[in-house]
Amino acid sequence: MDLKKAISLINRKYDLLQNLSESEFVQQIRRLREEVAQQTRPEHVIYTATALVKEAVRRKMNVILHDEQLMGGYAMIRGNVTEMMTGEGKTLTSLIPLFWFGLQGRGVHMITVNPYLAERDYMQARDVLQLLDMSVGLNRSDLHMKEKQSVYACEVTYGTWSEFGFDYLRDHLVYDSGHQVQRPLAYAIIDEIDSVLIDEAKTPMIIAGKVKAAPDLYYICNKFVKGLRENRDYERDTETNQVMFTESGIRKIETVFMIDNLFDLDQTTVYHYLLQSLRSQVLMEADRDYLIAGGKVHIIDAFTGRVLEGREFSEGLHQAIEAKEGLALSEETRSNASITVQKYFSLYPKMVGMSGTIQTEREELRQIYGLDVMPIRTHRPVARKDAPDLIFATKEAKLQRLVKEITALHNHGTPVLVGTTSVQQSEELAERLSQTHLPCQVLNAKTEQEEAEIIGRAGRKSAITIATNMAGRGADIRLGEGVAELGGLHVIGLERHESRRIDMQLRGRSGRQGDPGASRFFISLEDELMVRFASEEAEARRESWKWGEDGASTPQLLRFVEMAQSRAEQQMYSIRNLLYKLDCVVHRQREWFYAQRENLLLTEHIEDVISRSVSHWIDDCVERLCPANRLPEEWKVRQLGQEFGLSSSIQVTDFMKPSDVSEQVTNIWRLDWVRFLEQAQQNWRSSWKERCLRLIDQCWIERMEVLGSIKEGIHFRAIEKRDLADVYEEEAYHLHLKFVRKYHRAITREVIQEMKMMPELSRIAFS
Repeated sequence: MDLKKAISLINRKYDLLQNLSESEFVQQIRRLREEVAQQTRPEHVIYTATALVKEAVRRKMNVILHDEQLMGGYAMIRGNVTEMMTGEGKTLTSLIPLFWFGLQGRGVHMITVNPYLAERDYMQARDVLQLLDMSVGLNRSDLHMKEKQSVYACEVTYGTWSEFGFDYLRDHLVYDSGHQVQRPLAYAIIDEIDSVLIDEAKTPMIIAGKVKAAPDLYYICNKFVKGLRENRDYERDTETNQVMFTESGIRKIETVFMIDNLFDLDQTTVYHYLLQSLRSQVLMEADRDYLIAGGKVHIIDAFTGRVLEGREFSEGLHQAIEAKEGLALSEETRSNASITVQKYFSLYPKMVGMSGTIQTEREELRQIYGLDVMPIRTHRPVARKDAPDLIFATKEAKLQRLVKEITALHNHGTPVLVGTTSVQQSEELAERLSQTHLPCQVLNAKTEQEEAEIIGRAGRKSAITIATNMAGRGADIRLGEGVAELGGLHVIGLERHESRRIDMQLRGRSGRQGDPGASRFFISLEDELMVRFASEEAEARRESWKWGEDGASTPQLLRFVEMAQSRAEQQMYSIRNLLYKLDCVVHRQREWFYAQRENLLLTEHIEDVISRSVSHWIDDCVERLCPANRLPEEWKVRQLGQEFGLSSSIQVTDFMKPSDVSEQVTNIWRLDWVRFLEQAQQNWRSSWKERCLRLIDQCWIERMEVLGSIKEGIHFRAIEKRDLADVYEEEAYHLHLKFVRKYHRAITREVIQEMKMMPELSRIAFS
């Protein structure tokens, strides 16, 4: 059935609901629940559910959902991602799939980009959902375990993408199954789905423990890398934003630190600290990537300009930045569990979402998540006028012309919103405007506490607002009195972003719900995007083109800007795609680990688990100490017996096979094991369950650290001309085998140690 016909049927059902009493309305909901629960439910139930939401919104909020909102909600029920422009009412639209998926009885997660939006949307939707007989909860980071369990037990749960992801990881670290908070993942609806699945895809979610950093080494490495020169001692790949030491740099390191080979396993720590120190010096910039406040380093979210509270750069980069800035070093984070955003959300059997700007990434959504994008027309025609970019040779020329433009608009009474890509840009422009006596408001990571107030004033006459990225702000800029007659809000982009989608998010702040407005981007050949992705072409154009003070907007220059941005988009996609492939490799092993851990967590017979581990270690040891390619008299039988503390000696004959030795060792071990269990104390099982969990966690964490180092240097393997994901999979496979061996060995050795300490048994088995 086409969308137009579906909306017509929904509205017909809605018309029948308006005159129902409250008790009759509730009866309709109960009847719908019964129909949804049927094995073969009738087609009309979806239309009925959508109509009920429309009526509930009318009754509780005195708002009537328009057809475009019904289309967006219905499209999500059908499994699509909907594209609806800013100001089209996505928050209320989401109530339609929320109600439908909530009716399935498995729980639906309504996912937002930040805690402010999660709470705002929860408060706005709560009364409507409760009228629809839906239990609804808000998942916050400050909730205790029991509170979280209660929230997750609701049919609808609001929260941020990161809190849902971290709860998933934490649930796989508990030592008591009763402490897990999430139900099995079922349905996810993601607001600003592009911000979550695309923009956040480069950074994995990590549950980290703290370990003491080595301050002397960080400070020494920081001082050392300051003396290195680019293109001699290290190289910087501007497109991937990576750094690597050259042969000259490696020789210099080996000389200064008096080591023979920087890439020996024994030198992993030194290499790691040096690389992170180099990254902090070359790639990380204050007021762009991080802020210094209160003597601490705070991460700035590249896509929203917000400070990421409670987050740190991982793998020692945070401490390297602290050393660079002359701050006291915090404790270094050690990854206990991690998962990429892409892989976490692919665990939901059903995932949909909405965004104002997702069409440019539709192929990526289809390839990775199997999701189709459905654009929804605007409720009213878009009246915003988008002017072509104005391009300048230098940043200085661009800024001078920009100030003139803002001055003219301000004097005319037109409100101006200037979008920047960093805190530093915002403050530099604010300083220039201050020098010309133009009042402005700055919205960035340093002023986010006043966010709602600043946005509230941005649409007033003559207002000048400078904002570091407007994605995920969650508030519309409403035009002040008389502003529409002056042309509406004028949006100016200070430079192009790495993605057209982010540019469109900025433009979309103007022209909401048919409002008038205008937008334009001011570009220079010295902008970061041009330098990183088209530096040679930019230099050629700078020399050959006749540049005027007012900039240029020729077709050739506009195509050049599009080309540079297209390269950036392709590079960012390549990075996300590689990270996804790498985490797919890890996830197969993660699933194995979680299955083993879950088995430990739920087992009532820990002795069986231990016995299996010992059997694995017996087979492993026999393979190494009694190899099939050696004669029996060459086998290290005595060492084998000592490894397992056997009470009887192993008998070897000339024609024995390694499997015969394994069987003999296993039989002797089982006799000793039975004696041990007969004398073990009552609480032995519960204490050993926790010990086994701690041992497998410890082995997993160590494995993650090594795999992190491999991932850190994976780009160096490009010289092998092999697919990096294949190389990584090979390395990860060998590492996984080591992890499994290490775990079985740790279990066996701890058990044997305890058996030796039991007096009654030691006289029999270990005398």
